[in-house]
Amino acid sequence: MSFLQYLSEYYASTEAAILQAILKSDVVHVDETKINIQGVDHYVWVFTDGRHVVFRMTETREADIVREILAGYQGVLVSDFYPGYDGVPCRQQKCLVHLVRDINDDLWAAPFDEELEGFAVAVQSLLVPILEAVDRFGLKVWHLRKFENEVERFYDKNITRREYTSEAAIKYQKRFIRYRESLFTFLTQDGIPWENNMAERAVRQLAVQRKISGSFFKRVAPQYLLLLAISQTCRFQGKSFLKFLLSKETDVDSFRRTRPVRYSYAVSRREASPIGEGKGSAAEGQDSETADNPGQS
Repeated sequence: MSFLQYLSEYYASTEAAILQAILKSDVVHVDETKINIQGVDHYVWVFTDGRHVVFRMTETREADIVREILAGYQGVLVSDFYPGYDGVPCRQQKCLVHLVRDINDDLWAAPFDEELEGFAVAVQSLLVPILEAVDRFGLKVWHLRKFENEVERFYDKNITRREYTSEAAIKYQKRFIRYRESLFTFLTQDGIPWENNMAERAVRQLAVQRKISGSFFKRVAPQYLLLLAISQTCRFQGKSFLKFLLSKETDVDSFRRTRPVRYSYAVSRREASPIGEGKGSAAEGQDSETADNPGQS
């Protein structure tokens, strides 16, 4: 039995408990990314509530795995605009960051499209005050519900009563119609994020490993994803993954956080000592001392 196989079997119950915690949460973020399994493209799906992370791998991008895992889920699903998520039978919030990014990309591609530019300005005028209120008051319906009237006016003026000739503007008109019930869920329920950054954070370490490794072996990929899920869960909860493994405990939530985990980043000597060579040795000595005593960094 390999080391990875032993750990994946030992912590199978840990991952099962993490998944159950996600399914009990009010919000689930979902995203997918492509990985190479011995020369063949596969897809990894991430599920997270901001404190727990679970990964699943499939051979295609069909979203059956999402519907299977979230069957009976009563909370809100936060995702991008991939159509595969539309069939999940629960309330949803689409990522507004993806919406704005898509509009910006099309503006760059068609800088002389006046209809698209006007539509983008209207979207900006709608979203900016809403997001400023979120920054000021948080995701509280008490402060956000008042913007529902602004959303209605936006739809009346720019969506339902407007005819566009620009293909790009028509595309976004159709998107706003299709996702009318899931673009502004965060205005009607406390604590619903308007973006899917949490899922992107959860999958980031996999993206880094994918860039380093290039390809994964099919036999060990599920084992690696299970351990990565536990590692990311520890990270989201500010706990040390290494200490959790050494403790031989199997419940991340009950594992006691000893002290905040600090993540260090490499700094070049030139950045560490920008004031000249004369003081470089002192800075290097300080860096060496810090490396010997990481708790003081």
